Amino acid sequence: MSAIELTFEELVNVPPSNVVLPLSRVASPRFGFQASSAKGRGMEFDEVRPYVPGDDVRNIDWYITARSGRPHTKLFREERDRCTYIITDLGETMYFGSQGQLKSRVAALLTASTAWQAVLGHDKVSSIVVSGDEIVRTAPGGRHHDVLDIIKKVHFCYNRGLKDSRSSKDIGDALEVLSQTIRPGSVIYVISDFYRLTSRAAIILRYLNMNHIAYCYQIFDRMEVELKNPGMLYVDNGNSVGYVVCPDKNFTDDYRKIGMHRMRVLSAQLKHSCQRFIRIDAAKQ
Repeated sequence: MSAIELTFEELVNVPPSNVVLPLSRVASPRFGFQASSAKGRGMEFDEVRPYVPGDDVRNIDWYITARSGRPHTKLFREERDRCTYIITDLGETMYFGSQGQLKSRVAALLTASTAWQAVLGHDKVSSIVVSGDEIVRTAPGGRHHDVLDIIKKVHFCYNRGLKDSRSSKDIGDALEVLSQTIRPGSVIYVISDFYRLTSRAAIILRYLNMNHIAYCYQIFDRMEVELKNPGMLYVDNGNSVGYVVCPDKNFTDDYRKIGMHRMRVLSAQLKHSCQRFIRIDAAKQ
């Protein structure tokens, strides 16, 4: 497996993750394009059974009633139109990796995995990718070809970022776009390192989480938190090379304190802005 290269086939064949998006029946009427356990007047026909006092006479199946000589009624299973939105950050800070994979590569694979799982759970799925100077969107859809459309755009954006990862857009722009078009009772996944999370973006995310379900996945690299040993580190960003000098243990200790503080601040901010916050080490994926 390459740490940098990402093929279209890898994205297509990535397994859906029921850890990322559990397959379960919904308990609240706010959520789901999934069958509920309650029966009533809805859009999806469920079964016909003998009529009992109290049933709605409007649901009597006159054809079965005439054939059987006993009144029968139609039952319906509710449908709930849930949409899953995946916001994927492929901005400049995501194109970093000291070992394992680039953070952006993990984010792209996680996007495809989440999209497959959404369709497997009979949800519609839409993606919003932060890439360069664009917010690249796909319309909600619940079929195989809709996921392939998402994968094509994620794959294109990922490879474009390998050539030039500079980005004037951030997840705040993506969240603002989503807030203007999101369907009621949706599920939102935000996949990013969140290093460019502004106060405005956090407020928008918190607002969305009040009316929907928001999950946040922070992709990070271990070197962003700590440097193992003093010395000189070789750095290559694809366009230029250089060195990071770590003179002594005091330097590495201070570096770790700064990195851990940034992580704690992000954790506190995101835990108040989403239902679930999960941190993913790119080197272990």
